[in-house]
Amino acid sequence: MNEARPDKVRGSAHVRLMCDEMLAGLARWLRAAGYDARLAARGQKDEDIVACSRLEDRTILTLDRRFAGKDASPNVRHLDSHDLDGQAWQLKETLGIDWLRAPFTRCMMDNTPLKELDETRLERLPAAARRLPGPFRECPTCGRAYWPGSHARRILHRLETWAS
Repeated sequence: MNEARPDKVRGSAHVRLMCDEMLAGLARWLRAAGYDARLAARGQKDEDIVACSRLEDRTILTLDRRFAGKDASPNVRHLDSHDLDGQAWQLKETLGIDWLRAPFTRCMMDNTPLKELDETRLERLPAAARRLPGPFRECPTCGRAYWPGSHARRILHRLETWAS
């Protein structure tokens, strides 16, 4: 896993995102790359999403042309593709998303910045995982642990593909 820390990240550092509910999968991938990518609440009204994104200085990502057309604000971006690879390419081109910005520094599930896993918490990982070189992190909100196992390598491989 990448050794980047949330305070020492590559490009596009000020991009904060709000994904509409149809883009939950994309939000997880943006978080895997180290982006602050919030997910709109299920059934949240468009005007509430816009108000929240303005308050938090976030760019809204949506698949809904109608929603993107309702708000002339530049902070609403319509994604043309329903395909994750197409969305990744579009975000790289239009927002300068760096897919290798700071991998595995945010929780993919709840968007919380991860912290280093301390020695006492490290013991709860599988023995095979503990033998890996690290880094070992966890989400202080949900307790999910992150380590450089095969799942992380597959995610990183996809991020590297999108970055190239």
